[in-house]
Order: sequence, then C-alpha cells, then structure tokens
Amino acid sequence: MAAGVAAGVLVGSGVWGASAIADADRTAPTRYWSAADEHPAQPEKPAAVPLNDLSAKLLPLPGTFSLGPDLADDGNNFFVSGESAVQGFKEGRKGLSSTERKQRDEALAELKLKGLAGRSYTKGGGQMVVEVRIMQADPQALGKFSEVGKKLLGLIGEGRDAPKIDGYPDAKCSLLAIGEKEEEKIDSLDCVAVQGDVLVNFRAYGPKPFSSSDAAAFFKNQLSHLKSPGESA
Repeated sequence: MAAGVAAGVLVGSGVWGASAIADADRTAPTRYWSAADEHPAQPEKPAAVPLNDLSAKLLPLPGTFSLGPDLADDGNNFFVSGESAVQGFKEGRKGLSSTERKQRDEALAELKLKGLAGRSYTKGGGQMVVEVRIMQADPQALGKFSEVGKKLLGLIGEGRDAPKIDGYPDAKCSLLAIGEKEEEKIDSLDCVAVQGDVLVNFRAYGPKPFSSSDAAAFFKNQLSHLKSPGESA
C-alpha cells in the first residue's frame, strides 16, 4: 500500500494524530479552560508514567508551567506502547467493513508504530494551556501522515497569519478563534511537525488576548528538545 494511501486510511479509521485535528469542535469553548470565566479546578495528581524513552522526548515542565488538564481519557501525562496502541486502534473503531479493516491493519503494519505519549501544560491559572502529543513510528510513513495533518490544518484555518517556527520550515501551524462568531473568547494555535521518527501534534490555547508568539516559542522548544535533548530554551 502506498504511504499516502496508508496515511489516509489511518486518518479515516480514527487513528490518533491528524484525525484529532479533523474532529476538533471549534464551536464548543466549554471543552477548553477559560480563565476569563472562572479558575479551573486543579487536575488530580496523575498516576506515575513508567520510565520510557518516548516520554523523555516530551518537553519537561518549564519552570513557569504546571501539568494541565487531561487529554481526553489519557490523563495529562501518558505513554502507550506501540503494541497497546495498535490493539486499541483495532478495538476502538467499530463499523468498518472487512475490506476497510484489512486496509487499516495493513496501514498500521506499515506505520511500524513504536508508541504514543502526551503531556499537557498550563500557566497563569489557564491563561495558556498547551497540549503536546507525539507518535514514534517509521519516518517515511510519518512524513505522509503529517502531510495529511497539514492539509487538515489548512482546511480548518481561518486565513489568519499563523507564526512560522524559526529553524523548522516544515512545521505547519494554524491560528483559530474558538466559539460562535459573536462569542469568540478563546484563540488556539494548532501545529504539526515531524522530527526524525517522531510526529508532533501541538495545540496551545487561551483567552484573548492570546500570545501566539509565546505558543510558537513553546512549540519550537519542543521540537528543539527532540532534535537536541537538553538544549531547548
């Protein structure tokens, strides 16, 4: 199966990553923390994540940040092995035909998934929340997968000038307002990039006025941490 076709099959089958961008509800600000309304409850202390090489690729908590809200059902600091992730993808998507299941399974095999990890960060009582999810897999397959994500970002973007990520020309970002048009209180910066054998899905959001440059700097630090651990600003 060609890599581009495989990427499309995985997104269509609900595999984590680019599909999360497509599924984002841009008219429902209640799924985002908003310090303009009220301070969110502090998240419960997460269960300890077993030591693993992939979580070490996530940017460590900067001094001014703390762990943020849960990333769906995964918690605010998680790791899933490649084997467990593949099994979860196969069990989690119902209603596929036998042909679709076969295509999905072939695409997963080509992806050579090694694992998933994610972490959320917050500062200022929710003035900025950052979500980082990473996938480690075959670099060639990830390249095609990221292209799908970039196209989705282009489709959901509003034509606003999103910041470029200095030193990472292949990174793609879109700047979006969240909520109904007359009640757009939250801005969001969504980005995707591949660094080596790791795909990074990034989202930062907060109440207006939102510093997209600060969000872009955080994303750059994450990419720099992947490229040269310990050298991020």
